Amino acid sequence: MSRAPSPTIALIGATPIAELIAARAIANGLHVIIDDVSDSRLEAISMNLRVVVGAQHRCAPGPHDQSDSPQSGFSPSAASPIANLQLTQSIEFAIRQSDFLIDTLPDDLEVKLELFTLFDKFAKPTAIFITTGSIPIDDLAAITFCPDRCLAIRLNAPSHTTAASPTFHLIPAQQTSPQTLATCTALFRHALMFSGT
Repeated sequence: MSRAPSPTIALIGATPIAELIAARAIANGLHVIIDDVSDSRLEAISMNLRVVVGAQHRCAPGPHDQSDSPQSGFSPSAASPIANLQLTQSIEFAIRQSDFLIDTLPDDLEVKLELFTLFDKFAKPTAIFITTGSIPIDDLAAITFCPDRCLAIRLNAPSHTTAASPTFHLIPAQQTSPQTLATCTALFRHALMFSGT
């Protein structure tokens, strides 16, 4: 019996939260796509991730690296040396490829509503939509055709001086399904090794 393929996580926004999630996902063998409009932010997060996971994963770009593909729009000079990391400036590409769509952008209601509209338009039929922001998840879920697959997450990263694991807390929308909650709990607790509920 063959193993199911590892899920792909799209992180929208090359932010510190995206870096925290990406580092843990890459270290645990998951495929990560980071989308951002800024070359400099993508380059910075790529360099930071090389430092964080590079010791465990020193490898050349893999066959699935789309960093310099036409879909990405991202400069080949900043291509990721981590095989299971893709950097892109094509949000549509990131959304279409991923099983988990995680919005890590700063809170701006108009931006978040537009983002969840794009998730709804381009996502796989089973993709889960997640926000790390503080805008109520019910407001975002309400504009989608799949409110059962929407939820929010709050992450708390301990300081570098402690050995504690980052923690997470899932916040379901009113219509979030039990399956979505179970799938996200498994992702963050087991695949990403966060502590929490």
